Amino acid sequence: MAKKHKCDCPPPGAPAWMVTYGDMVTLLLCFFVLLITFMDVKQEAEWNAVIEEIRKAFGMKGGGAKLPTEEDPETSLVERLETIALQQQREPNRSNTDDPGIEGRDPAVTTVREGMKFIVGGRVTFETGSAELSNTAKRQLDQIAELVRGENNILEVKGHAAAMELSDDKTAGSDLWALSNARAKAVFDHLTSPEVGLNPDRFRLIANADREPLVHRAYSVGEQLPNRRAEVLVSESLISDFNRPQVSTNP
Repeated sequence: MAKKHKCDCPPPGAPAWMVTYGDMVTLLLCFFVLLITFMDVKQEAEWNAVIEEIRKAFGMKGGGAKLPTEEDPETSLVERLETIALQQQREPNRSNTDDPGIEGRDPAVTTVREGMKFIVGGRVTFETGSAELSNTAKRQLDQIAELVRGENNILEVKGHAAAMELSDDKTAGSDLWALSNARAKAVFDHLTSPEVGLNPDRFRLIANADREPLVHRAYSVGEQLPNRRAEVLVSESLISDFNRPQVSTNP
């Protein structure tokens, strides 16, 4: 009688690893579907809401993972997006107004060619309550003049004052706006003097009073020195840019 040989054939049906592999492929497919869906989310608030709900679903924001259900409105992405949409409808755009104004609701907008600006030659400092240039400040301005000479860039001179420079008398130091303007004018006068000879048409003067301090909570005279200053800024804009017709558009 012949012996029966044992069959080495694999068991019927799919192998055990195939189930795990199929689950992984399905999850990847869902992931890419979500990515395509997120491409339609344009608003930053909506995008943040999506990210927050994903964190909650994966258990990254306290507790275990949750699924959005009617019983748990906290994790409902749809409800969050609807709430954001309602808030946007309730809050009007602050740049718009129902007041027509003198020129109507659609005034013309003028484009000013500002360009980038940067400080050149450091900051010129002054004594308390004074707009007089020291010899050191004059030498510093002479160096600045050599750096910008021969160019046609706009030069902006910004005058500053310290908060505690007010005096009892009615001099320029009793008014921080007048003092900061006087300091900018002193720099302008020196740079456009015959000895230095820069073109006056290049300059724009700005008074800042004590609105832009470099050192906050400075109470002594020495601590306030960086705030008692004038700055010369070089703009990318040229004099010729302001001689051209300005562009006006209606929004």
